[in-house]
Amino acid sequence: MGVKDHKEKAPRKFRFAVITVSDTASRGEKEDKSGKFLVEELEKAGHERVLYKVVPDEKMEIIGAVVDAFRAGADVVVTSGGTGISSRDVTIESLRPLFDKELSFGDIFRLVSYEEIGTAAIMTRATGGIIRSSGRAMAVFCLPGSLGAAKTGVKLILAEAGHVLKHGRE
Repeated sequence: MGVKDHKEKAPRKFRFAVITVSDTASRGEKEDKSGKFLVEELEKAGHERVLYKVVPDEKMEIIGAVVDAFRAGADVVVTSGGTGISSRDVTIESLRPLFDKELSFGDIFRLVSYEEIGTAAIMTRATGGIIRSSGRAMAVFCLPGSLGAAKTGVKLILAEAGHVLKHGRE
């Protein structure tokens, strides 16, 4: 079966969660433009939001939010923030151990980002993965926290999330 055949058999709609990882937004010191944008775009595409949460750059808060998303029935989780290289950027370190399978999502994200912002794309560690538990599979996509990254990432996610879910559930 080719990619086209796989995509035709992939879920068209999914339940999603958006989790913003930001110390300042979690304290109410800045608006979460990226997370709100992601929610709007995913809903506009016809997908169902089950959770939207803003958490600080803290390992247990991040993991807890992903567990909350799973319990709420999310098929797809999109995180925004915490993918850089500063000492407070711990989204990847927090979630990577939960992945049963890691996706090369970050590679394509960096390629597209490079075309948009140049060599600064090297600063992101965007990634993705599949978390399996209780007979379910949930796709996780970890994006940088900027609005530009949300705009770039949501296009990729909308194009492939159903395809990822199809295979993640196998």
